[in-house]
Amino acid sequence: MLKQPIFIVGHPRSGTSLVRSLIERSEHVWSIGREGKPIWERDSLHPGRRGWHSNALDASDATPEVAARLNADLLAAARKPGAEWSVADKLDFLDFLSAQGLRPHYYDVPLKALQERFPGDLPEGPPTTRDGGELDEITPFCFPSRGERPTEAELASGIRLVEKSIQSCFRIPFLRALYPDAKFVFVVRDPRTSIGSLMDAWLNPRMFFSYQVPVPLRIQGYSDVFPWGKEWWNLSLPPGWQDWVDLRLAEVCARNWLTHNRAVLDAARELAPTGDSVLVRYEDVQADPVSTMEAVAEAVDLPFSDAWGRRDLPVVMTQTTPDPDKWLRHASEIRPALPLVRELAEEAGYVGL
Repeated sequence: MLKQPIFIVGHPRSGTSLVRSLIERSEHVWSIGREGKPIWERDSLHPGRRGWHSNALDASDATPEVAARLNADLLAAARKPGAEWSVADKLDFLDFLSAQGLRPHYYDVPLKALQERFPGDLPEGPPTTRDGGELDEITPFCFPSRGERPTEAELASGIRLVEKSIQSCFRIPFLRALYPDAKFVFVVRDPRTSIGSLMDAWLNPRMFFSYQVPVPLRIQGYSDVFPWGKEWWNLSLPPGWQDWVDLRLAEVCARNWLTHNRAVLDAARELAPTGDSVLVRYEDVQADPVSTMEAVAEAVDLPFSDAWGRRDLPVVMTQTTPDPDKWLRHASEIRPALPLVRELAEEAGYVGL
């Protein structure tokens, strides 16, 4: 069984993968080793089976049948995190996959390293099923956990699973109904760097494709740039997304930040009196990971891990080196969109935009 699962919740490109990877350094947790979308959105919970409204789920969706299926699937996927994959390890593993005919360029490895190991033309466009539909997992594809499965005895006594999915921002009531003893780690990030990173994600010709939506997309700077840009939505599907299909890409990304973080901050405020959550800023994780993880450990009831005393940070879900000024490449497009997010940004502690 699962006991006190730990959910990492934040908007896409906020640093949730980094926080999950840090928590996975604890010897007291288990992990599914990737985004939970293939598990959460199986069968009736996929937005395509719910009128394409959004990723939102509430407590009424946590039926006994859904709860039993999700619990079984999460337990079946649980592994000890095991040793972290280095870039060299990933490239060696991709050598095997490449020899079997799979394209390595859709995996979570820095692009420069990929091109050095696998020279030649880069593929473009969303990877799909044989009939052209969406895959369960969003690129970049993750690497499997190197750890062991839980034993029957460990399952009987209960395991602590750490899980991260970008769609969870709109599912807090659903998750609390499923797991009343759950702990939550909410992650926020400066809207300027977030919007810039979101734009980079949308403009990446190999990564972050999520939903082949039935509504025609006319997003300026995306739909008119890529042939797939008229039907493929990237990352999570927020409530209200259908009202954004005619906007500029920078505004889509700004509204994305706004909608996700409104949900995150509201949930963090609601859960604060319970002691079952903690709100962390991506910038604090980067600047002082040790102190940040001390606060996280206390909030989620984990003993502080010696591994958190290391100041090295995992490199995850990024194809280029993290840089707080990277957003300036899109500055002329992002600055006009900042008034949309300014009020909520100040609430999250980001002033002076």
